[in-house]
Amino acid sequence: MRRLQTMNKATLAILAALFASIALADDFKTIDGKEYKHAKVSRVEPDGIVLITSSGISKVYFAELPKEIQERFHYDAAKGEAYSAEQTASQETLYKQRQELERQRVEEREKYWSKQPAPKPQQESSTTNALNGSSLDRPAYNQSAGSIAPQFLVAEYAASEVKADNLYRGRIFTVSGTIKSIFRSGDKVIVELNVPYYRAGTVSWMNCVFNEYSGLGQKTAGNPITLTGRVAGMRGNALTMEDCHL
Repeated sequence: MRRLQTMNKATLAILAALFASIALADDFKTIDGKEYKHAKVSRVEPDGIVLITSSGISKVYFAELPKEIQERFHYDAAKGEAYSAEQTASQETLYKQRQELERQRVEEREKYWSKQPAPKPQQESSTTNALNGSSLDRPAYNQSAGSIAPQFLVAEYAASEVKADNLYRGRIFTVSGTIKSIFRSGDKVIVELNVPYYRAGTVSWMNCVFNEYSGLGQKTAGNPITLTGRVAGMRGNALTMEDCHL
């Protein structure tokens, strides 16, 4: 019992020291002379500390800091190296995922356009041109344009919403994906599709609006689904397809 109390006191002392360090601004100087004045410790990680200064947020690794700073934050070199290796591996995995998605996007684009007839040149006028004309001016409006990957459409809209609207809005595509959720909105049913797209700040799902929802009764989140709908462009943070059906 006494040993447990002693351990608890030691743990509380360590936590108190850490919280005090985080709460108060302090000066830090690396072993190569770089200084961080009036810095607040935002977060302590096994391999370093994250500092907030007037110039921004920086992570300083314990290997760059004097021994007394390492001891102050109870730095364990073995745990720090293991954590750094884990973070590096995660970043490399994410980078490879992004590369693979970009490769798939380029491949899907080439595949799609190889099957499409060359559009007839449109005459420019004072009210419409090839880039900003209405959806009725675009080829294949309200006509089936075959199958397309949701990831490809999302990537196209993430790259340029204006360009993507000009190329795809009003076209009817068949898409396949995994259901994120199904819910009612008035007299319609919305099927959200998960879209594995790895870029911060971009859409990560697609809303498919069903006017008539027979056949959806057995569908739940996590189920695969193939549907056909008309591209309606961005609605908030989600790419939307309307008039969808199985």
